[in-house]
Amino acid sequence: MSLEQWGWDSHFRNLYEPFRTQGLLPGRITSESRHIYEVLTEEKEYSCRVSGHYMYTAVNRSDYPTVGDWVLLRLSDDSAVIEKLLPRKSAFSRKRAGLETEEQVIAANADYIFLVFGLDGGRNFSRGALERFLTRSWDSGATPVIVLNKIDLCDDAQSYYIEAENISSGAAVHLTSAITGEGLESLRSYLQEGKTVAFTGFSGVGKSALINSLAGEEIMKTGEQRESDLKGRHTTTSKSLIRLESGAILIDSPGIKELQLWGSEESLESAFEDIAQLSASCRFGDCSHSGEPGCAVQEALSSGALDHNRFENYLDLQRELRFLERKQDARQALEEKVKWKKIAKLQKSLKQERKTYR
Repeated sequence: MSLEQWGWDSHFRNLYEPFRTQGLLPGRITSESRHIYEVLTEEKEYSCRVSGHYMYTAVNRSDYPTVGDWVLLRLSDDSAVIEKLLPRKSAFSRKRAGLETEEQVIAANADYIFLVFGLDGGRNFSRGALERFLTRSWDSGATPVIVLNKIDLCDDAQSYYIEAENISSGAAVHLTSAITGEGLESLRSYLQEGKTVAFTGFSGVGKSALINSLAGEEIMKTGEQRESDLKGRHTTTSKSLIRLESGAILIDSPGIKELQLWGSEESLESAFEDIAQLSASCRFGDCSHSGEPGCAVQEALSSGALDHNRFENYLDLQRELRFLERKQDARQALEEKVKWKKIAKLQKSLKQERKTYR
């Protein structure tokens, strides 16, 4: 099977060109478990780890490969190690859960990201959650597609559709049911040969059922929701790369409990395009939209042209991203300090060695 069938295109060929003469073989990661990577090459699939040099030069966990990544292997007899990670064309990320300020890449090198929400009640859909997912999606480099699933369990799907479309910032919105098949044909238009589609969303929104329906066979395990809060249990426990008969490549990932933002304040501009456009009309370039004269945002709020809840969500996400930026700056300063301490220690040991051999 050719690499082109797994998404290898001119973009990645150009990135690979400088390494062609170095004996490195390109391949795509199809699964990963405990730092063992399954890598599909034109010849065969290898189970391998990253090389010692790779581990030494990697700064953060996001520097390590993930499902969907293109990597370069060095072969030795019948085994292989990962020497390099080709720069990602797109990366849908979030802040890693916990206190650490680190990026967690959920899907790499996707052309489309299906943001799947369930319309069966509970907390599977909310305006704030959609705005949060869109903020990360537009900033990822992939094209977001909003999928409102389980319409067979919803009496007022059209109102959700209108609400999602109003805040989509240009992303397509689709109503679907994995059970009845309604709306699936519109999703199949994205499943083109060589294109990669990543699925993300909360647990229990029906990602695995959608994949099974689109594939025409049961390739993913599905589960039931808790009756108490309609939240789903994790039926997908690890990411995987799946190739359909149509030639499209799917990335399925475990459902997430919360999507903590990753990125800078500029990430909001695409997801809140309406507010960004209003801000450009403010009298002052550094307008905070909190009382300055000539503020186009406040004028739109007063006239009703801008929804107050949407603006509050925007401010919440803005504060979160600013706090994240401060933490990232502090982390980088600490890493820089540790690096120079290591260099100073190495220089000191080298001086002592020279004195010893004089």
